[in-house]
Amino acid sequence: YYELWPFALVPPTDRLYELMPAFAGTGHPVVTRTTFGKWDAEFAAILGPDAEMVLTGVSTDCCVISTALAAADAGVAVKVVADGCAGLSPADHQRALDAMALYAPLIEITTADAVLA
Repeated sequence: YYELWPFALVPPTDRLYELMPAFAGTGHPVVTRTTFGKWDAEFAAILGPDAEMVLTGVSTDCCVISTALAAADAGVAVKVVADGCAGLSPADHQRALDAMALYAPLIEITTADAVLA
């Protein structure tokens, strides 16, 4: 894995992981994990009971799907913003979206325009 993706060896404090200025300092919680999936008890506590998650990220076929499936398994309604995600390739991105769509109604595949509306 690390031979293919050496960036993953940088420490969590590396600038690579900093939020873009438009998102930094907004006061919203930031969830950082060393695992592919970001869902855990701390994330659940941040969202609170009866929460709905809107999920975007890279990569659809790794971190996004790992997080979405775990959250759905915990009973959280997840909206995956298809045009707010990217996969290793367009085909991998679509395969991950198709797999997550099988978890409807807990996982809904949507668009940024639909979320913002």
